[in-house]
Amino acid sequence: MVFEFDTSVGSSGFTGAVLIPEDIAGQLALDKIKRVVAQISSGKNNLNLYAGITKRHGSVYLMFSKANQKKLDVSTGDSLNVIMQEDTSKYQAPMTEELEAVLLSDYEAYEFFENLLPGKQRNIIFMIYNQKDSQKRFDTALNAMENLKMGNHNPMKFDKLL
Repeated sequence: MVFEFDTSVGSSGFTGAVLIPEDIAGQLALDKIKRVVAQISSGKNNLNLYAGITKRHGSVYLMFSKANQKKLDVSTGDSLNVIMQEDTSKYQAPMTEELEAVLLSDYEAYEFFENLLPGKQRNIIFMIYNQKDSQKRFDTALNAMENLKMGNHNPMKFDKLL
């Protein structure tokens, strides 16, 4: 199911938020949808956002970082158009070609990766996805898999090995 709505940039206290209208929030809860892919636009700027549905103090929203606000050139109170749907991909995150190639070429790393909790898998995927160019994504993917094979399963504490 695809949801389209207009909203504004809000704040969850520590980070920005894309506020979800109550009727859509109710439908998301009814369908037990916890992660979505959203295309967010403001004026001529567009952004794809992979996010979890967050509920706090009676509001339902998607976390919307300062970096994403900067990419869209918006701030708190600005209006947004949102088209979102449930993220049904295997990892519920944007798998990069570079990480996929590393996982296909190293079965041991693949096994370690598959045994991680889904949140840690997503942390690694986003760590790689956020690199600016292909070579950096490939190097980061190799480094992450080497850390997993060494027994370091916390993506926030990966050592730089390469």
